[in-house]
Amino acid sequence: MGVLNIAIKEFEVGIRTKRFYATIFMFFILALVSIKTTNMFRGDSPITLNIEQLYNTPFQALFLSSFASAFNYAIALLGILLGATSINQEIRDGTIKLLYSKPIYRDTIIWGKLLGSILTIAVTVGLFYVFMVGIALIFGKPVTGYDISRLLALYPFTVLYGLAFYSLGLLLSVLIKTPINSLVAGVLAFIFIAIIIPVIVAPLAAFVIAGSPQISYSPAEFQMSNISNGSTVAYEVAYNPFEDKEFMEWMDKYMNVYRKITYISLTQDFGEITGIMFGRKTTEDILSAMGQLFSIEEEGNYKLVEERSIGEAISLVMGNIAALFISIFIFLIPAYLKFAKIDLR
Repeated sequence: MGVLNIAIKEFEVGIRTKRFYATIFMFFILALVSIKTTNMFRGDSPITLNIEQLYNTPFQALFLSSFASAFNYAIALLGILLGATSINQEIRDGTIKLLYSKPIYRDTIIWGKLLGSILTIAVTVGLFYVFMVGIALIFGKPVTGYDISRLLALYPFTVLYGLAFYSLGLLLSVLIKTPINSLVAGVLAFIFIAIIIPVIVAPLAAFVIAGSPQISYSPAEFQMSNISNGSTVAYEVAYNPFEDKEFMEWMDKYMNVYRKITYISLTQDFGEITGIMFGRKTTEDILSAMGQLFSIEEEGNYKLVEERSIGEAISLVMGNIAALFISIFIFLIPAYLKFAKIDLR
């Protein structure tokens, strides 16, 4: 029995479980709700006008909105929960002893499971994309060539991202004997990577390293202005920190530290890949135009997106892509070494 045979077996077993059908249902609901929210592109409300000024297509707005986080988290949980029971569940049920009783190496087992899980993740993500496009067409939402090309370009990186979390789950599965405990550990690991690092650790560390922001604004900028009747009134000179050179230098330092720390957060890496792939401007561009963005209601001509080729988008996120690849090996190597010595009885 070779790697391919084990992969096919793993895939067939995976798509027959209740967990797989629950995942597909969850992705269907996510696609349905997210596409329905693009109703903000229809009508003549101020919200509609603002959204259309910021983005070019409904799908672009979708993948650059809070939906992106839900999609991001769903793929991460799918991967880590698949991996967290891939080994210890079979050891507990005794099915792996039947597999190992055949003339087969342990590395064949683990690589076969890895390949089978890649197929499972790929099929799940593919179905989700089909749901999204199909539901969009049913509700009469425009699906442009730009959207399709970006979805296709994002697809392999989505599978890669799911594989990174599967590798983490696989490591937990060989380290923790009880499947339920490894599932709990997987959820906790997801919370740490997806929430604690980018929301707590990175901002605090960046603030400590960058220090307090230097703001040149002072009470002296309150001035007196003469009015027609000769009296005077006090008024405050409008202050925009994003037009303050010292503040922007501090912000650049803060964001550089923050981005370096969040490279270890796989959810942040994939979020950056998704955003850049769908044309979101880089952090540097957005920061440099924050003053204009704050006055968008008056200016009405600033977009959060820009036209860029898929090749250019990939070049901008090479560091994030590399982080996903590196994380896979960081998790897989100890998982492989541990599995080579684990007691399969």
